[in-house]
Amino acid sequence: MTDTQQLRSLLGQRLEIVQEIARLNARQLQNRQIFSGLELEVMQCERDLLQLADAAAKDGLAAALAQRMAAEARLAEDENELTQWHRRLDAVDRQISGI
Repeated sequence: MTDTQQLRSLLGQRLEIVQEIARLNARQLQNRQIFSGLELEVMQCERDLLQLADAAAKDGLAAALAQRMAAEARLAEDENELTQWHRRLDAVDRQISGI
């Protein structure tokens, strides 16, 4: 493979990686917005529990906390995936710079 062909191939790989990173960034932003909304919901449920102290308020808080934990797990997953894709990008960039 010539240097030109190798460079084209690497630039194609780089483009795919950058597109995936952009997709993951968008997903992470959406998950951050969801998490923030759930934070507000948890605070509201805590306030309701202090004022009402009934079973429905306790159930609402438990549900909101479970949803917030799930959103937090999705954010951690997003961060891990982004880290992996950034490493791939760095590796391709190193290869490109060596041509």
